[in-house]
Amino acid sequence: MSDFLLILLWYSPAVALLLISPLFVMYYQLSSYQFKGFISTIIRQIKRIIKTGVVVFIASFLICYISGSLAGLGGAWKILAPIIGILAMIYTGYKIGKGIYTGREGKSSLNFTARVKRFYFMYVIVLFLIFYLLKKIVPIMGLNAFPTLFSPLWIILSAILVWPIERLIYELYFQDAKRILKERDDILVIGVTGSFGKTSVKFFMQTVLSQKYNVLCTRDSRNTPMGVATCIREDIMPSHNIFIAELGARHRGDIKELCRLLSPKIGVLTSVGPQHLETFGSIDAIKQTKYDLIRALPSDGFAVFGEDHAIVHTLYEQTKIPKVIAGDNGEDIWAEDFIEKGTETHFTICSKDGRRIPVRMHLRGAHYVNNALIAAAVAIKLGLSDRQIMYGVELLTSIRHRFKIEMGKDGVHRINNGYNANPVSSSQTLAELGKPNYDGRRIVITPGFVELGFEEERYNKELGMQIASVADVVLLIGKKRTEPIAEGLIKAGFPKDAIHVFDSLKEANDYYETIKARGDYVLYENDLPDHYSEV
Repeated sequence: MSDFLLILLWYSPAVALLLISPLFVMYYQLSSYQFKGFISTIIRQIKRIIKTGVVVFIASFLICYISGSLAGLGGAWKILAPIIGILAMIYTGYKIGKGIYTGREGKSSLNFTARVKRFYFMYVIVLFLIFYLLKKIVPIMGLNAFPTLFSPLWIILSAILVWPIERLIYELYFQDAKRILKERDDILVIGVTGSFGKTSVKFFMQTVLSQKYNVLCTRDSRNTPMGVATCIREDIMPSHNIFIAELGARHRGDIKELCRLLSPKIGVLTSVGPQHLETFGSIDAIKQTKYDLIRALPSDGFAVFGEDHAIVHTLYEQTKIPKVIAGDNGEDIWAEDFIEKGTETHFTICSKDGRRIPVRMHLRGAHYVNNALIAAAVAIKLGLSDRQIMYGVELLTSIRHRFKIEMGKDGVHRINNGYNANPVSSSQTLAELGKPNYDGRRIVITPGFVELGFEEERYNKELGMQIASVADVVLLIGKKRTEPIAEGLIKAGFPKDAIHVFDSLKEANDYYETIKARGDYVLYENDLPDHYSEV
């Protein structure tokens, strides 16, 4: 019995590693299960990881060494010491794991998907083998704490070992979804991609096209092959005429893979910008990857572009299949008679063939108008009447975390632009906030941009200069990350005493509560992912 308990004591640090793992596995999940992204996160969070590893190591070493030594005294200690040590090890792992997971400034949580469960099955096997081999090499109680210093390493090893299984499952799901679409040749598949605006345009198209067709689109912001395949396998019904899929990309080839699944007939390219420049490496790589959607269209397909008078316009000009470009001063679809009234926007949708459709939209902002024009371009192509388009545009609503204005009981207008923060959309948002109808004090709360690679500092500095032209108070989140924003603010002449820097969003919100006033407009510009947090 005592020998069995000592064996359990030897493996008890592995239990601690399991109990502290959810935060690190969540980082892996937020990195889209990609090793490069996860390793980058480990580097960003290295202080937290080292601190956690050292604390767990010291606790494991002391518990196992002392328990093992007491068990060596014989008598009742042979039973009691290992039991106490095992319970102490479990409790320690639980407390440390809970502390680093719930004590952080975080918005995300680990989603225990089937993939995560498979990962944990492999993780348990890896930990068992590590401690088994260590016992064969150096069977000294206390030294069994050594593996606790390298938790991320064991997570990476487990992920590598389970990868062939994940790839097999991926292909099975992928091929099944592809089969379903092939059998449903009555469904028109529309793909929408872009550096920004794709989620809003997707839902705008669904709303407008639903005035004539039964339309399904991918859920929320799901835009990966597995996310799209899941939607196809679970959501498509016999009554659906149109399927709109959002296509996301962080690396070259991502859009090609999605087109291999979807075989779209209509492709919508909303924008090309520096979003995810960190993983793409260059703007040209982003441009070519996004354009893969248009390349994948058949000769009788239809391409829709969002006018930007820059990269997208160049791609529009080189496209040979039927196409339109829509947006501000677009050549094919554009807006006239633009008037903002309260929370509404009135304008006329104009087309090159002379069509004029007066519409009212219960949203404010030029970016909303551009997104509505793209949706209208697809609607015109698919034969919707003027009245159907008018009704569809009037039903448009803001997308969650994308310039959504809500007024609380305290009289403060809070503008959530958390999921829409990139250089172009942020510039549009700040231009909107600078309009005279936002007549209260203007507070901007932001951690700045991420995933912009070598251009990140420049874009954040420019963000600071843009904020300086509209804000009265600025609350920055992350002392190191927001240094370029502060530099831009000061360069633009913004008063230093109106710039406040905090370690976390919670601290920024707590401070704002001490200075808030009725009529304030508080813009939350960017919702920083947890694996980019500095605390």
